[in-house]
Amino acid sequence: MRHMQEINLKNAFNCRDLGGYQTRSGLMVQPKQLIRSGYLSDLDNSDQQALYNYGIRTIIDFRSPLEVRKYPDHYDSRTQYLKIPILKQDLTESMTNVRNLAGWLTDKWAGFHQMMRIYDQLIASDEVQRAYRQFFLTLVDANSGGILFHCSTGKDRTGIISILILVMLRVPEEVVKADYLCSNWFSAVRINNRLNEAKLVSDNLAYLKSIFDLSTVREDYFQQAVSMINDRYGSFDSYFHDRLGFDDAFLLRMRKKFLA
Repeated sequence: MRHMQEINLKNAFNCRDLGGYQTRSGLMVQPKQLIRSGYLSDLDNSDQQALYNYGIRTIIDFRSPLEVRKYPDHYDSRTQYLKIPILKQDLTESMTNVRNLAGWLTDKWAGFHQMMRIYDQLIASDEVQRAYRQFFLTLVDANSGGILFHCSTGKDRTGIISILILVMLRVPEEVVKADYLCSNWFSAVRINNRLNEAKLVSDNLAYLKSIFDLSTVREDYFQQAVSMINDRYGSFDSYFHDRLGFDDAFLLRMRKKFLA
């Protein structure tokens, strides 16, 4: 497995290229086509220029309407910007809910269980599946140039979408999992800041552990998503066909467009 291709931006994090991964049949995901990221609301002119120079021509924002209003993306004006909210409600509210319990939270698994519920929703909710369908249709029809897609931290909504893309392109599961888990590495500073902020609120261990579980990705979350797809829908292929409504011709178009 090759090194993850990070795109270094001064005012953003967890921004990386899915290009370069090998598929099971020996093809390669095209570089500079599919970019995953955290929020872009702090980008200055040089960051915006860097993304444009990298080849980004379309930005797809998965965040809720509230998140988008509060923290609008900053991007080069020559770039097309599209909103495809994956959930109308903001996932980061789970963070707020836990924070409100800071002083007297006793269940150190509260954040973990919250995340497992979120992952269930990110696979099984009708609203989410409609958004995924719209996203993939947008991908195959997008103008030439790189497509950057993101949520707030680039780890859960963006993480699941990246899993679906890579599996659809037939990248081996262990590589897909490694890419997913890399969010912890590329978000290390942010995770650390989150925990330091939490410690200022309370030193309650159950609370700090929950904030940690909400701020990170875990193999358990990945397995939760994969198991749900396999157990509830039979396989990724059935999920693509029966839940997202894509036939073999569509999957072929995806592979033609994004594999070299």
